[in-house]
Amino acid sequence: MIPYYTIFMLAAFVTTGWMTYAEAKRRLRLDEKTLLAGSLGLLGGAVGAKLSMLVFLGPAEFWRLLPTIPFHGAALSGGLAGGYLAVVLAERALGITRCTGDLAAPFLPLGQAIGRMGNFLAGDAYGAPTSLPWAVYQAGAYRHPVQIYEMVLDLALFAFLFRRRLVSFRDGELFRIYAVGYAIIRFPLEFLRYQPTPRDFLGLTLVQWLCIAAFLFFGYQLYVQRKGANVACALLPRFRRIEKGGNQP
Repeated sequence: MIPYYTIFMLAAFVTTGWMTYAEAKRRLRLDEKTLLAGSLGLLGGAVGAKLSMLVFLGPAEFWRLLPTIPFHGAALSGGLAGGYLAVVLAERALGITRCTGDLAAPFLPLGQAIGRMGNFLAGDAYGAPTSLPWAVYQAGAYRHPVQIYEMVLDLALFAFLFRRRLVSFRDGELFRIYAVGYAIIRFPLEFLRYQPTPRDFLGLTLVQWLCIAAFLFFGYQLYVQRKGANVACALLPRFRRIEKGGNQP
């Protein structure tokens, strides 16, 4: 049996990492501190994706499946949170004053699209049952191909950010656009995904609540940034009004 999930996840990490490296070089930001922060971000993302399964599966199921989790179990939302936390802490420890996330943000949706294709081929993270003509047969039923839905939307976000990176000079803007964009993509798709357990609160899943939090948190930062404030990249962002033309590419 071909391990589609593992192959495509590795391809997603390698592609995202290589393109981020090339972007740092293009922006003349390729130095030891940036490389270290980026590497820690990838590590934090991988660890976060795996450890977050403890929340989604529950402690008992997590420990039961622990021997096989490295090969198939991972949560994208946990990976994004782990990577973000690792990069922000690394930036603070290393004294990096510019947002490292801007270097990776344009390419994260491409990596996610590759990963979703792996999910589709492996029959993982499948959709809810449906009778629509384009339904696919997975896990014993005809279902929404939610992996393909997200792959297409991720590619659209990638195309937008890939062009936007050439004209975006506000520090942190690209990463915030990515976070808001992905929250908008993921929130409605959760309604079409198969949910083995009841929805957590007010009819929404934990991932949907995380999407709401990300949309509000990063959306507000984008709003005040466009109003003329300099928003420092941090867990609790700091706002400082700047003069027009004060941002540097």
